Amino acid sequence: MCYIINMAEETEDKSSKTEEPTDRKLQKLREDGNVPKSKEVNNFFMIMGMIAAVMLTVPMFLEGMLNIFGAVISDAGTTRVTNSPATGNYILTVVFEGSSAFLPTLGILVVFAAFGSFIQTGFIFTFKPIKPQLSRISLIKGVERMFSVKSLMEFLKSLFKLVVLSAILFGILYVSRDEFLLLVDKSIILITQATQTMIIRMLMGTLAIAFALAVIDWIFQKAQFTKEQRMSRKELKDEFKESEGDPHLKNRQRQLRQERAQARMMQEIPKADVVLTNPTHFSVALRYSDDRAAPYVVAKGADHIAMKIREIAKEHDIPLYEDPPLTRQLYYNVDLDDEVPLDLYEAVAKIIAYVYNIKKKAI
Repeated sequence: MCYIINMAEETEDKSSKTEEPTDRKLQKLREDGNVPKSKEVNNFFMIMGMIAAVMLTVPMFLEGMLNIFGAVISDAGTTRVTNSPATGNYILTVVFEGSSAFLPTLGILVVFAAFGSFIQTGFIFTFKPIKPQLSRISLIKGVERMFSVKSLMEFLKSLFKLVVLSAILFGILYVSRDEFLLLVDKSIILITQATQTMIIRMLMGTLAIAFALAVIDWIFQKAQFTKEQRMSRKELKDEFKESEGDPHLKNRQRQLRQERAQARMMQEIPKADVVLTNPTHFSVALRYSDDRAAPYVVAKGADHIAMKIREIAKEHDIPLYEDPPLTRQLYYNVDLDDEVPLDLYEAVAKIIAYVYNIKKKAI
């Protein structure tokens, strides 16, 4: 019963994932080492490495082997095996010559294998893919993987490679059978050269098949990876909240910032010289200071904020001056702490002068 429920839940979960993965999710997967990768592309570059190794290192390998056998044969009958120094020298010669012949081949294969991985994924350094995870131990998922489209694709690829490569190798060997028969009484160098040529032919035929498989498999792996990483609408919303923030929380934060800014603005009203008003909607508080080139706005607001500005102004005996057109222009065109623009400076200056005259008369 539990198995049926789990299967139903997983099927429902997969069916709900209809959206393409976002760049953010793909980046996270990349950081975890989870990227689309084709084994066939790696195989293609490994075969290229084999061809390069056969072409470049076989002569070196042959020379090393000849040095080993030459040293042994030249001293045959003259050196005792029981002679420890002589035996040690032979062992060192075999190890040195063998390493000199083998290491370049290994180096070429490693370089091509690394390039095959790099060209698919770029540079990724992480240990997460090899980190043990209990979540991977799942009988249901194991069975699903065994009978998945991906497993079927792998089986068909293996079958195709076995059949085609066997046919290619058999064809090359069959066509070259006469050449091998003529090598029976030839020197070791000629036999090695002929073998080298034969191996290169077989690898070139294999390379052509590997290239076709690599292209097809890379396209398939890329599409399969994208399909497996699809997201549901809920996951998209959750990711948006995580990256951009919860809209409700952001609105609350914006509201708090506005309230703090408004509180600071209200604290500046007592320093104003005059408050211009449009009796029904707008209020703009202006201040003139010797260290500023022109009067500047210390507070402004509409509707209930405008009323609040007027109330604070009255509490602190700040003159109110009614000029609806000028008040609207200042409200819409001048920000807090900005100076009055030149085209309005003359009108505002007259109001400031008028207010100062009133204050002098009151004194």
